[in-house]
Amino acid sequence: MKARVQSAGRRGVILVLPQGETVKASVSGVVYRDSGGPVCGDIVEADTDGPRWRVTAINERTSALSRTSPLGKPQVLAANIDWVLVVCSICSPPLRRGFLDRVLASAGHTDLRCAVVLNKADLQDEPEAASIPEIVRVYGRGAGYPVIPVSAATGLGLEALESFVRGSTVVLTGPSGAGKTSIAMMLNPELDLPVGALNVKTSKGRHTTVAARLLHLGHDTWLMDTPGLRAFSIDHVPQDELWTCFPEFLNLERCRYRNCLHDSEPGCGVRESVSAGLVDARRYESYIKLLNEIREGRAASEGW
Repeated sequence: MKARVQSAGRRGVILVLPQGETVKASVSGVVYRDSGGPVCGDIVEADTDGPRWRVTAINERTSALSRTSPLGKPQVLAANIDWVLVVCSICSPPLRRGFLDRVLASAGHTDLRCAVVLNKADLQDEPEAASIPEIVRVYGRGAGYPVIPVSAATGLGLEALESFVRGSTVVLTGPSGAGKTSIAMMLNPELDLPVGALNVKTSKGRHTTVAARLLHLGHDTWLMDTPGLRAFSIDHVPQDELWTCFPEFLNLERCRYRNCLHDSEPGCGVRESVSAGLVDARRYESYIKLLNEIREGRAASEGW
C-alpha cells in the first residue's frame, strides 16, 4: 500500500498509513541504492508480513527542498511540499539575512513557493530587533514573497498563519532558536514537542528537532518541522542559474550580454537597477557572496 514517511533515520522510517496509523518500517537495500533512501514527506510503497513493515519503493517526488551537505553532496531535507516557510526571529537570536537568502535561493532553484515567517514579532520594540517594515519592503514588495509576522509566545499572527497553511503541506526551516517547533505547537496545541532554550552566550538555539518530522494539523494540512540548521550551503545550484533564484532580478532591463552573471560585466541591467534603488543593495550583496561561494565551492558561512 501507499504510505507517507513521517520521519526517516538510519535504521528505518516511521510511516503514516492511509487510515492515519503510524508504524515503524525497514527500508529495502535496493531503495537505498537507487534513490539514497526516503526522506520526510516521501510517498512510498510498503508491504507487511505480520507486524513487520518494509518500504519497497519511493514514488516520484513532486518537489523537494535541498541543500549541499557538509560532505559536499546534495541533501534532500523534505519532499512533496506545497510551501517552504522560512522561519526567522527578528531578535534573540538576531535575524540572519544571509541564511534567509540561502534558503530562498535553494527553494527557488526548484521552483518551490516560499514565504517568510518572522517570529518574535512581539519584540519589535527591542533595540536589536530587525525592522519588520524593512523586511516586508525588501522581501515582500521587492521580491514578492509573502511575509507573515507572528509571535509563538503571544499568538500574534496565528489566524493569518493558519489561513495561509490550511489545506497544504508546508515545511518549516530556519536556524536553531528561531522558534520552528514553537510555531508548530502554536498551530496545533495538542502536539507535545520539546522546545529548546537559547544559549545566552552565543545567541544560538539548541537542536530540539533531530530529524525532519511530518505533523498532521487537521483540515488536510500537513507540516514538516525540520532540525535547526547552523549553515545552509547551496553549492548544488549552478552559478549561471543562481540569478534566476532572486525573483526581483527577473523582470529588469536586459543586460548587454546574454550570459551575464550580474557581477562585473559591462551593461548589466541588474547592477544598474541596484544603483537606481530598484533592487535592494543588501539582497544584491547576498547574491554576489553566494555566487562567489559557488564558484569556489566553499562551505556556507555562519557569519551573515
